[in-house]
Amino acid sequence: MENQTPDIKDYLKIVKKRRRYLIIPLAVILLISIILAVALPSVFRSSATILIEEQEIPSELVKSTVTTFADQRIQIISQRIMSRSNLVEVIKKYDLYADDRKSKTEEVILEKMRNSIKVETISADVIDPRSGHPTQATIAFSLAFDNESATLAQKVANELTSLFLKENIKSRTESAENAALFLSEEARRLKVKIQELQAKLASFKEQNLQQLPEANQLNQQELTSLTNQLMSLDTQERNALDRRFYLEGQLAQIDPNAMATNAAGNRVFDMKDRLKELQSQYPSLLARYSDNHPDVIKTKREIESLQKEIGSNTDLNKMNAELTEKKTELALLLKQYSDKHPDVVKLQKQISALQQALIEASQNNYSNVDLEPDNPAYITLKSQLDAANSDIRSIEITRGKIRSRIEELRDNLMRSPLVEKDYMDLVQELNNTNQRYQEVSVREMEAQISQQLEIEKKGERFTLIDPPQEPLEPVSPNRMAILFLGFVLAIAGGFGTVALVEMMDASIHSEKTITNILGVAPLATIPYLENRIEKQKYQTHRRALMLGALITALAAALIFHFLFMPLDVFWYKLLRVAGGL
Repeated sequence: MENQTPDIKDYLKIVKKRRRYLIIPLAVILLISIILAVALPSVFRSSATILIEEQEIPSELVKSTVTTFADQRIQIISQRIMSRSNLVEVIKKYDLYADDRKSKTEEVILEKMRNSIKVETISADVIDPRSGHPTQATIAFSLAFDNESATLAQKVANELTSLFLKENIKSRTESAENAALFLSEEARRLKVKIQELQAKLASFKEQNLQQLPEANQLNQQELTSLTNQLMSLDTQERNALDRRFYLEGQLAQIDPNAMATNAAGNRVFDMKDRLKELQSQYPSLLARYSDNHPDVIKTKREIESLQKEIGSNTDLNKMNAELTEKKTELALLLKQYSDKHPDVVKLQKQISALQQALIEASQNNYSNVDLEPDNPAYITLKSQLDAANSDIRSIEITRGKIRSRIEELRDNLMRSPLVEKDYMDLVQELNNTNQRYQEVSVREMEAQISQQLEIEKKGERFTLIDPPQEPLEPVSPNRMAILFLGFVLAIAGGFGTVALVEMMDASIHSEKTITNILGVAPLATIPYLENRIEKQKYQTHRRALMLGALITALAAALIFHFLFMPLDVFWYKLLRVAGGL
């Protein structure tokens, strides 16, 4: 194991001794880098720059319905543009990847094209108008397409740019239209709901008109008023009863018939009074005279006559009562039977007989009619008594009505809390729906204005400020970087191979190694002397190595010529690369 650090001479001896391990890897790697730098196809990039312009009308006046940020909208549109249908259409239109389409699947082709499309946003420092703080905002973005043909790169980039601009307009228009349509449908639905709630509330008011909160105060006031009226009626009834008792007492003390007088001024008695007077005189006459005395006979006859007159009046009353009863019975029978029914005919004959008997009795007994009261005082008191009775009956009727109304008002007041809860729920729901409808109506109008803003292209829009151009220089591969990297790798590979071989070789090649092993320096160093055979073998080996390298180079050239690129084209590209460097 060596303890001394090798110096530069030792390294040079190692490189000289292992020079073939240095040259071969260096040449191979360098050759591969040159081939790659020349053989890799050029990729051209055509790009467009699109500016994001704010809406022309201030957002304080007209608010847009498109609420997404610009970078979000760019990503959304990018995904729509790079959908399968759009990319397949572009590939067929410009016949892209013709060779790859013959051997590779459609998914591979689409993925390759997606990797060739580059969308990069351009941001700038702006002041946020809402907060007043500086922030990053996307003001533009670039859209590029890479292809081996500069012309195709420009055409496809132009096509993608057109699709991007159209999709943005379509997306914003559809967003505004959908917002307006949604708000319009929501406003219509809320309007229908309001009408339903109004009809429901009207029906509820109609069914519970007396139990509504608005009627509570009126009901309470009316209940108080009716209670006062009821107390007043009680007072009036007591007064009317007292008046009736008084009038009845007064009326009982007055004769209903006034004492009539004749021309001479003497009192004229009625039949009853005359009968009473004669009946009172008759015992006195019998006491003074015999039964055959003319005065006794005359008085007796007059008494019998008066009794007969008063009795006939009673018979007439009975006949009238019987006639009324028969008429009532006839009315009941006529409801059940026809006029020709035997019972009806029999009853009609009885009624006719009673009517005829009454007529005859009336003709024979002209004095059977009761006399109407003619005493003015009696008539006055009777009228006052009738008025008192009428007042009492009126008070009873009024009291019944008032009590019925009081019960109704109390029932309304008891049911009012339950009705009020349902009523307030309906009113609250109607108010909330009206408020929601007003808000939606305002938003609907704003959405319609925003929709018109997008239709007239007055809102935020994408403006093409730098259209795609046909590229003059490829963006890849970086041939200079490949050559430089190949050169660095070639050197590193050569020296690394030399170091690896030296580490794996266990033989002794210097006196330092012997000194380190034995601890004593050798007395002398005898160089290695090659004989003639070894020299010939070495020359033969070198010639074989050179010949092998030449054959390998020729074989590599032929393989490259037939499989990758013709040598004349390769030489032309090499000269062009050298000229560009």
